Formats: sequence, C-alpha cells, structure tokens
Amino acid sequence: MDSPSSAARPDGPAGRPTTSRDRAIAAALRRLNRHVDFSTCTAYLLTEDDRALVAAMMVDTTMSFTVPSGIAADDSNFSAARAHQSGRVVLFENSELRELTRRVPALFLTNPYPMMVASAPVRTDRHRFGAVTMRWVPPRPVADETLDYLRVVAEDLAVELQDLAQQGVSMKAPDLPLFISALPHGNAPTERSGGAESPTVPVPTSSMFLYQLQRLAAELTAAVHIRDVLAAAESQVVRPFGGRAVMLCLAQQGRLHVIGASGFSREAVHRVEGTLLSRHTPETDTIRSLEIRSFRSAEALRDAYPDGDPDPEVQARAYLPLVSNGRAMGCCVLEFPEPARPIAPEELAVLAIMLEQVGQSLERARSYEIEHALTQTLQRSLLPRSLPHLTEVVATARYLPATEGAEVGGDWYDIVPLPGGGIGLVIGDVEGHSLEAVAVMGQLRSGVRAYATEGHDPATVLERSNRLLSGLDTDLYATCCCVWLDLQTGTAATATAGHPSPLLVGVGGRSITGPLPVGPPLGVDPLARYEQSDVQLEPGSVLALFTDGLLDARLLGSDAAMAKLGRVLADHSGDNLEVLADRIVADRREWRVLADDAALLLVRYEGAQSQGHRRTARMSVQRHHLQGVAQVRVFLRDLLRQWDRAQLQETLELVTTEVVTNALIHADSEVDLRLREYPDRIRVEVRDSDPHPPVPTAIVAEEETNQEAESGRGLLIVDALAGDWGSSPAGRGKTTWFEIALRAE
Repeated sequence: MDSPSSAARPDGPAGRPTTSRDRAIAAALRRLNRHVDFSTCTAYLLTEDDRALVAAMMVDTTMSFTVPSGIAADDSNFSAARAHQSGRVVLFENSELRELTRRVPALFLTNPYPMMVASAPVRTDRHRFGAVTMRWVPPRPVADETLDYLRVVAEDLAVELQDLAQQGVSMKAPDLPLFISALPHGNAPTERSGGAESPTVPVPTSSMFLYQLQRLAAELTAAVHIRDVLAAAESQVVRPFGGRAVMLCLAQQGRLHVIGASGFSREAVHRVEGTLLSRHTPETDTIRSLEIRSFRSAEALRDAYPDGDPDPEVQARAYLPLVSNGRAMGCCVLEFPEPARPIAPEELAVLAIMLEQVGQSLERARSYEIEHALTQTLQRSLLPRSLPHLTEVVATARYLPATEGAEVGGDWYDIVPLPGGGIGLVIGDVEGHSLEAVAVMGQLRSGVRAYATEGHDPATVLERSNRLLSGLDTDLYATCCCVWLDLQTGTAATATAGHPSPLLVGVGGRSITGPLPVGPPLGVDPLARYEQSDVQLEPGSVLALFTDGLLDARLLGSDAAMAKLGRVLADHSGDNLEVLADRIVADRREWRVLADDAALLLVRYEGAQSQGHRRTARMSVQRHHLQGVAQVRVFLRDLLRQWDRAQLQETLELVTTEVVTNALIHADSEVDLRLREYPDRIRVEVRDSDPHPPVPTAIVAEEETNQEAESGRGLLIVDALAGDWGSSPAGRGKTTWFEIALRAE
C-alpha cells in the first residue's frame, strides 16, 4: 500500500487509483516522449513471483495496441527480458528480429512488420523492477545519444521506484496497463485547464478500453473448452475491473446452470445451480430484463432480495446478462471486495461488449464439448467392454485419446472367439479424428468380428473388410492387423493391412519375429490381396499389437520409435502385464499435446493347460448392487475350497470385497471379478467402467469433508495385505488388481 504521504488518488483510468509509483513511471515516459520520436513506449514491471514482465504503462499511440501485455522474464527473444536479465541497454535491429521470428514463428504475432526495438533495465544495485522499451515502425537509425538518454531515464526511474518501495509502495505489476496521452514530439507538457494537474498524471484514453477488448479477443479466439473461456474472463474481465470472483451461468430448459466459476465457494455455486428461471433472483431477473444489476455491498443485495437464500460469504456483486446472437443466454456474476466503487458508464459499455464476446465463445465452447463428449462416448462404447478371461492367455489393453482437433479418432482393438477354440487379436486405425472416423471404425469392427466368427483366416478377413470399406460412402481409409492364436499349439497366423507389425518377444525378452509382410490399407484398392505368416509362440511369450499413435515417430522417426518400443517390451517382458502396459504408455501420457489417439493390446501366452497354470475363475456383480458383495464372499469361499486354498480365505475375502465395494460405489457399471492361480500366487482383477484410479487416503480429522476417505482407507487395507497391487485405465474403464502369495505347505 502507499504510505500516507503518497496516498493513491482516484483519478486513474476506469476508476483505478493512481499511485505515486504510477506518477513516477508516467513522468519517466513523458521525458522520453519529449525528446524521442518513437512509435510505442512501454514500461514493464515484474510480477509478484518475478517470473514475468507485464506492461504497466504505455504512451498512447496508434501502435500501442500491438505491444505484448506480458512476457517471460527470462525469454531472451524479447529485448525487455534481455535488458532485464543483462542489466544493459539492448537494441534489436530489424534483421535480428526477422531472424528471431524465423526461429520462433510465434513471435510473428508481436513482430509482423519491420521495426527497431530498444530496451533499458529499470534496476539499481539492490532492486530489479523491470524495463522500459521503445519501438520504431518502420525501422529507422537509432543514435547512440538516444540509447544513452533511454538508459539515463531508466536509471533515474529505478532510483525513484527504490525510494518508493522502501516507503511501502507496491511494485507489483497491474492486471491492466495504464495509458498516458502522447505529446507532439519536442513539445513540453502544459498545465491542464484550470492548472489543476500535470499530464504526468495518467488520464483515461480510449486505447485502454481497446487494449482490453483486443486482449480478450485474442484469448477467446484460442479458447476451445469452457475452462479456457472462464480463464479468459477471469484474467481480462474480472481482475482488470477489480473483481475477486466470476460465475458464468446458462439458461437451459427452464433452469439456470452454472457452467464455470472461479473464486466462488462450492456452496455459493450450489445456491445458483438449477434455479428455476421463473423464480425472483438477481440472476434470473438479469436475464429476463436484460439489465445490469449492481449492488455495492452485501447489505444492498439482501435488501433488494430479502427472500433469497442467504449467502454468508456474499460481498458486493454485479449481475450482467450474457447475450449471444441477439438473445439472452445466461448471466455473468462478478463479485468485488467491499467497499466496492461504482462502475463508470464507459466501463459498463466496455463490460457489455466484452461479455458479448464471452457469451459467444461460451456457446461455441459448450457446443464443442457436447459434440466431443458425444463422439468420445460413441468411440469408447465401440471398444470391448471386457477382454476374455482364459487359462491359456493373459490380456490387457490401453486406449489414449488425442488432445488435438476433435480429440477422438478411429483406433480400436478387439479379441474375438474363433470357431476352432482359438482367439483372434485385432487392432485397427481409421484415418482422421472425427465423428465419421468413429462411425467407420464401428462398421469395420463389426465386419471384422463377423468374418472372423464365420471361420475365415486373417488374410481373408482383411480382403473382405477391404471390400466392405471400399463399398461404404466414405473417403477414409483404415489400417488393420489380425493375429489368430491357436491356444493349444501356440501358432499365431498374422496378416496386416498397412498397419505396424506386431512385436513378439519370448521368455527372457528375446525377439521372435521381425517385420511381417504388410499389404495396402483397407479402402485404397478394392482388389488388394493380403499375405499371411505363421509365428510360433512359446509359453511366456508376450505379443504387442498397437496403433502408430503410440509411437513418438515425429521425434524419432518410425524405425527408431519401433525399436524403442521393442526395447521396452524386451527389457520388461517378465513384468506383470498391467505394469508393462503402463510402462509402455507412460511417456505418451505425459505429453501435453497428443496429435493422434493410440491403442495397445498386450497378450501373454501362458501355454496349454498342461504346460501353464491350472485354474481361472470369474463372476460379475450388477451395477450398484451392494448386496452383491455378499455373493462375492460366497463365491470366494466355494472357489477356494475347490482349489484347496481355504487357508487364504480370510485375507483374500477381505481384500477382494474392499476393492469390489469401492468399484460398486464409484463406477456406474457392472463389476467384473477375475481370479487366476499361479504356482506361487493368486491374482485378482476387478474391472469397472470408471477410468479414474482409486487413491489410498489416510484417516483425517475432518472425515465428513473428505469424500474419498472411506474408499481410500479400503485401499490402505489392500496395500497392507496384498503382495503387490495397482490400478490402470484399460479400454472402457480401469482394472484394479492385486496378488496374494501362496504360503508353502
């Protein structure tokens, strides 16, 4: 806060108080304005965490709207950051800026035209405050005297800011830059009429509001999701106008629904969510009347709505209609700390324009998310609900959606029972990321499954699927790989249509196969023929089928990416299959941007019954059927008695029922329980449709506020009693698994 001797003055733009710091910066920019003919002149200050430089004040010129509002303090692509870091005056000539733009194309948005840029650090021996930057468009020679004068002005400003900082004046960068009107080059400032104040005091200009609108438009243009629109509204609308919280509400089917909120408590959001539009509330009245409602205190709000649901946390609020395409679509609630200042008429005009942009972006983002959710639900519904549970094989799968474009694609996998007792492993990828790609994928998957169950070999299945896709009304093509596995002999017949060859490693991680013959993708040539190859699997072999989205081929190239995946598979082929699958997809899950979806199907061949383990078992519990837990206990008792493992009953029953109960409570699906006996352990898998992993939670004092405490403590029991356990998303949901060691007799 300002010291008493330098108190804030309520004469800044949009009612923002000017401080002694503002006046010092304005005086420095005026000095430059009198002696230097520039296109823009900006003072940058550090943010509170010292990580960014933010525009704090500008001289109002025709080019001031092009000035970047903030830059990373260590980004040497900008002269202000380089001057701030080096402590020297920095001059960027046009040729250097062009070279930077070629190396970093994103800089084109701030350097789309030829220019010269000079920056000087605002720093003393003890403090670093920021930088002052001048730009010239078009570029012109900059004399050494001009750079020296810039350095002197910046040094003098740094000394003055240091004195003010020692008096307690805040040096934190503002949310919105102040603008000072430009003087004709070479003219000294004059007193305003009446001699009341000097132009060194920032005064409102239209550029300030244009700058706000331009920054909001830039953020909303890049907004894809509702959360992006909310973030833009918070940074460009709420904070610049002094607000502390924002809530965005849409009117739908006679009710008001909160689709985004920041700064409001959960209770405050619940008070608004689902409100009937026929009720008399500030939100609904704002929508019906298309009028802004402003309450400068909580008391004023309660007086206006005495019958409303009291909110003990309420402060000053403004309710503004959200308008899109000429109709009221919702309401924006802004909350301000008290005592709230009145909103000036010009601010209301700007707010109305800004919220119209927010409303349109909100509607666009909501439509996108609805379409995305529909498409993703359809895509996931076409994946297998569960994989078969057989004594001869162990199988798991992973599906990772893309994060670019439509965020869904046509990747799929399947395991098909074959007429002769074997299984067919299928993986495929339809071109593109769209609802059409998902629809084509569904048709292909059904076709492949039908041809396989008719008894055709892999090559014939691909030929028929190729003719099927060629006959559909689509320009999309697809890749596919089919592996028919004889469970008794371990023979795998394989055919591939434009798809990466599966990887197969034997016991000890040694590679069994190299690249297999690859035919053309499906849908390219209706008369294409496909070759088939036979591979022999030994017990303990691991087979990996995957789509190319799993490979980081963009960085490594296709061959190197395939080799990398092969090394991971070989080095860890003896791992638990769920752990191995997680290891394979771990790198890709950490990528912030996934340009393609990915599917992985992992199978370990255990061999015929006489060579491998002896027993497996399986049961299902209907969704939300908590009495089904009692059925699980009965099932386990009978099963362990048949397997002659009654000594494990207490431990296995306790751990299994904890995991099953957790799945029944949190997953809106039936729960699939699977057991498999090994020579030294029993493995239990609980599969459900909720992809979110359970998290062990310690007992806390405020348990009533900890929604995950109950299930979390159950997992602590699992962690204590199981020899090993884990949880991974797999296909349409997740698999929580654990292993109980067999005690030696």
